[in-house]
Amino acid sequence: MKWEKIHAAEYLLALDYQIGVDSVFKKEELKFGNEPYYRIGIWRVLAQSGGNDDFKKVWIDKIRAVYQDSLSQDRIHAAEALAKLEKSPNIEVQTNDEILHVFNTWAYAYSSESRKKQSIADLMEILKGEEYSDRARKLAAYALRKVKVISASDWDQITDLALSQTEISDFQVYLTSLSWITTPKDSLSVPRMEKIKNRMSKVGEDNLIYQREYAYTLGEKGNNLDLDLLERMANLNPDKDNPSYNQLIDLKVTAAYALLRIERRVEAKLSWIDWLVISLYGALMLGIGYFYSKVNKTKEDYLLGGRKMNSVSIGISLFATLLSTVSYLSYPGEMIKYGPVIFAGMLGFPIVYFVAGWWLIPRIMAMKVTSAYEILELKLGLSIRMLAIFMFLSLRFLWMATIIYVTIDVTFLTVVPIDPSYVPLVSILLMLITIVYTSMGGLKAVVVTDVVQTVVFLGGAFLSILIVSMHFGSVSSWFPTEWPAYWKPIQFGFDTQERTTIGNAVVMLFAWYICTTGSDQMAIQRYLSTRDIKAARKSLKVSLYTNLLAKCLLGLLGLAMFAFFSKNQHFLADGQSFSEQSDTLFPRFILLGLPVGISGLVIAGLLAAAMSSLSSGLNSVSTVISEDIFNRFFKRKKKFPSKAHCNRLKFFPT
Repeated sequence: MKWEKIHAAEYLLALDYQIGVDSVFKKEELKFGNEPYYRIGIWRVLAQSGGNDDFKKVWIDKIRAVYQDSLSQDRIHAAEALAKLEKSPNIEVQTNDEILHVFNTWAYAYSSESRKKQSIADLMEILKGEEYSDRARKLAAYALRKVKVISASDWDQITDLALSQTEISDFQVYLTSLSWITTPKDSLSVPRMEKIKNRMSKVGEDNLIYQREYAYTLGEKGNNLDLDLLERMANLNPDKDNPSYNQLIDLKVTAAYALLRIERRVEAKLSWIDWLVISLYGALMLGIGYFYSKVNKTKEDYLLGGRKMNSVSIGISLFATLLSTVSYLSYPGEMIKYGPVIFAGMLGFPIVYFVAGWWLIPRIMAMKVTSAYEILELKLGLSIRMLAIFMFLSLRFLWMATIIYVTIDVTFLTVVPIDPSYVPLVSILLMLITIVYTSMGGLKAVVVTDVVQTVVFLGGAFLSILIVSMHFGSVSSWFPTEWPAYWKPIQFGFDTQERTTIGNAVVMLFAWYICTTGSDQMAIQRYLSTRDIKAARKSLKVSLYTNLLAKCLLGLLGLAMFAFFSKNQHFLADGQSFSEQSDTLFPRFILLGLPVGISGLVIAGLLAAAMSSLSSGLNSVSTVISEDIFNRFFKRKKKFPSKAHCNRLKFFPT
């Protein structure tokens, strides 16, 4: 049962069940590391199992060494292993062996994008070439099934060829499977596709190998309707004396793999309670906007909160403004991929507070302006002011567009399984709600909603950590006790070739904060809305403390998500590795791991992270357009109250 063990291990690794696989196969390597054929399978598994890149390279180099030895009896196995590992052989080998030629062609596909296209064309020629043996053509179909990058015209040829086969054979089965697995989305329901599915369902009735291929195909493209059949296959309990015992075990393992794949594609849905919570959140934002529309009396009330706003609220608002949905989702993912060193930049907060709080803010507050760019004209002239305005408006329009895209097309679709065609409508609805409450209430409404939204999205993160802790029994049960192998070790100092050194992180954060604090209207407008320098400095301090708390909380959330999905890998998305979906683990947890009602609250938190940034962006953009363009170049008698003028300008950015 050696190769059945290899297949089971590779299925586990494909599903990201890493724990224990490498330890088992290290023992296998000690026993059978010199046994031709099987050693290639062992090395192939170890090259995919846990460990860093250097560990994996050891086994890949061993396989390459066998491949480059023309006298090795398992050279063909080595070529196949390199292709399955998506590693180029590094050398061109001319051969008359058509099987080795198929594997070489497949492996060369991973040399470059241009070579991949050529390899696919070559494999298509083998597939169609009747001068090749059925085994070579079968393996070409197998290789194309793994590559998966098939054009529509190639798929048409493959499907026509599959339907033209009148006799069941290895080639026919692999070809039919290839057609099904590589079907373009717009062809899933065409009559030819129904014929392919029907033919594939019948080929395995009397042949265990064909049944295994059918199970594998269902793992790639099956759905809930196929679960009963796969469960019967997975529940086989063959007698060891059965001459087909190994084939039955292989079928059982493949069916189990297919079941796990299909389970990952099952879509969960939000309950009506979750939708009610989200709706109530939207209504609350509109209510706050309406309330402050009645409180504001003057233009200065509207744009700067009357220059007497609470410094704690302003500090939280500044934090919420700069923490968008992008940051809210990326911090847990960054913790999963890189570890806590990615947050080392927070060590620069004291320097930021000293430079911005004691040098920049006093100079900004000394000038009784409404827009940050008025200062530039006073010091450097009108042309520099207009250049800064152009850069600010360009940046913030693109920034707001990015926030909407990430929030809806990436995040919301991960949590709420809706038709992608509704994305523009949902985006417009989110933008309209934000515009309405921002337009009605001015800066006061923006600041208050920012505070509420901060409580909502940080509260959602805290609740998620609490629920994971309850799932495991305690915090200590999921908190890592040792440094994971895939995290890079802590590096001090500076290195232009590395992203995650402590020195690099501190400099990056310091530069970003000073640039934002000293030049961005969204930050400066908040300082100007406070009573004096002391209050403005306090708002910066509150912003930094809130940022510190949020990053620590979101870092812990990343560790909690890693622990939860490591234990419940059947909840992972299908077709992606753990690291590839690290940024979407939290949205998936919201849908799959949280109780009814709490899911709605945390989704409201995701929307809150976006809306807090959008409302601040809209408020700052409209202020700049009002003060730096209209009031600067089009001074005229007021035809309507100043507050109403600003109110209308809110709609200009849309």
